[in-house]
Amino acid sequence: MPILLKYILREYLKVLSLCMAMLLLVYLTIDFFGKIGRMIQDDASFTLIFLYFGLKIPKIVFDIAPIGLLVSTLVVLGILSRHNEIVAMKSSGIRLLYATSPILALALGVSLILGAGNLSIIPLTQQKSDYVRAVKIKKYEEHSYYGQTRLWLRDGRNTFLNIGFVDVIQRVLHDVTLYRLREDFTLEETVQAKQIRYENGAWMMYEGRIRTFSADGMMSERTFGREPAPLKRRPEEFKGLDVKTETMPFTELRKYIKRLSKDGYDVARFRVDLYDKISLPFVNVIMALIAIPFGLVQTRSRGIARGVGISLLIAGFYWIIHSVALSMGHAGLIPPLLAGVFANLLFLSVGVYLYLGIRP
Repeated sequence: MPILLKYILREYLKVLSLCMAMLLLVYLTIDFFGKIGRMIQDDASFTLIFLYFGLKIPKIVFDIAPIGLLVSTLVVLGILSRHNEIVAMKSSGIRLLYATSPILALALGVSLILGAGNLSIIPLTQQKSDYVRAVKIKKYEEHSYYGQTRLWLRDGRNTFLNIGFVDVIQRVLHDVTLYRLREDFTLEETVQAKQIRYENGAWMMYEGRIRTFSADGMMSERTFGREPAPLKRRPEEFKGLDVKTETMPFTELRKYIKRLSKDGYDVARFRVDLYDKISLPFVNVIMALIAIPFGLVQTRSRGIARGVGISLLIAGFYWIIHSVALSMGHAGLIPPLLAGVFANLLFLSVGVYLYLGIRP
């Protein structure tokens, strides 16, 4: 690698490392002081507190990386401009597109690394941090368990539910099997229902089968089209129990979508989140691409504060557009693939246009 590119890459790594460390410190400090009071009230040990915040770091790094790359790019190019190094490059006939290539290469590398993490490690650390806070720190009883994308839930003392899909918005439980046990925990009854809906203040189950087991081992069976469901939980108690796609690894989410699609459920909103998992990491290289033209037009009078302000403005516009696109995709107004990649395509187009417009 030529000496110039090594120099720019080295300076960029220094600033990026400092930026990421500062952003991480600020994020953790705000989060820590916002939660430490409640954690102390819950008698959380230092080990659990340390574990909780430690498990959150991979997701925090993923979230702050685009801003870190934006700020770092503007700051590095601003420093080069202040020291007249940009002018020297131009005078020497060095193309600025060539000189800034290490920044894009590093941003692409960050995107690929974080992309791989977002498809595997990061969702798992999110699951673990949520578990530590809810079960270990807050001492909530572990009422539910996800296994192979199905939800196990306890309803009362002797009743257990196995649910294929929870639709919190429509108040519908899909593909439900209910197990009722006696006081000695022998199986008394199983209820299978295609759907359980909350209607007119009561749960109703549809298209199912009930098997009753007597103490002497005999079994009776009957089918039903519609009848009341023996559930004690209210609809609001199922909030938060629907599948959280942000905490599901890519392969698990893809299997979940295939299963729901095979069973005839609408999976459009899950496809939106699947495409979002793939496209979101590449916002890092897009942010660097957009920042380079802004950084190169900086004059010496424009300080770091201006670069930070521009970074926050660009990032804010991106997240607004991205959030709107995802919402439209979840509502079925635009195709899932377009919803997941729309903001990236828009900002990539702007970035390429500005980047190619850089004067040599």
